[in-house]
Amino acid sequence: MGNPIRSGFCNGFFPKKLAWVTWGYMLAALPCWGQYNAYYDTKTLHFGFHVGFNTSSHRVQLSDSLNVLGATNLRYITPDFGPGFQLGIISDLRIHEYLALRFTPTLMFSQRNFDYQFRNTDKITRKSVQMANVDLPLTMKFRSKRMKNYRVYVLGGVKGIVDMASQEKVVDDIDKVKLRRLDYAVETGMGLDLYLPYFKLSPEIRVANGFRNVLVPETHVYSNFMESLRSRTWIFSFTFE
Repeated sequence: MGNPIRSGFCNGFFPKKLAWVTWGYMLAALPCWGQYNAYYDTKTLHFGFHVGFNTSSHRVQLSDSLNVLGATNLRYITPDFGPGFQLGIISDLRIHEYLALRFTPTLMFSQRNFDYQFRNTDKITRKSVQMANVDLPLTMKFRSKRMKNYRVYVLGGVKGIVDMASQEKVVDDIDKVKLRRLDYAVETGMGLDLYLPYFKLSPEIRVANGFRNVLVPETHVYSNFMESLRSRTWIFSFTFE
């Protein structure tokens, strides 16, 4: 049986290649075209939206009891990244020519995985947590001087996270990893503003590191040997303003 991802890529090779060539031509030609939206960044307040995908995991601290001989047949626990996507709106407040304050409430769907290796078997047991977060980031955007139709920038700030799918208070007999409903994170990133004839497009990459322990203590083997979990999420998005 062929690889469906590879087959899909091959079947769509020429349309995708044409799209990449077109994008490459547009980006290369931007400096040659006239300056678009010359007064766009002079607005005190403007809005937009963003879409993209993400990949999430955790930084885990294991219990010392995991290394005690005879305490458990669990050998190790490995957090693994899972896929996701997000969409949100943008509110941008101009403070200075090179500085803006941004509030970007976002609906983010993601999956986080945990792989368990037990002694006397080569089989990996995977437990996954599905998440539906409302992210509330407040960030500062530091922009470079505009060069024709380009401008690079970096971001930094904090955000609150509410997991609408959290099972923190659910009582059941199913052995699974449970995460707290609320989290807080520091978020940093960088991007590139591209000024097009009718709007501004910005490819952007960010990383969010949570600083709250979101593990809900449980007595089963899948949670009992972890002391803390702190989130880490890589976010890739396109903003339209």
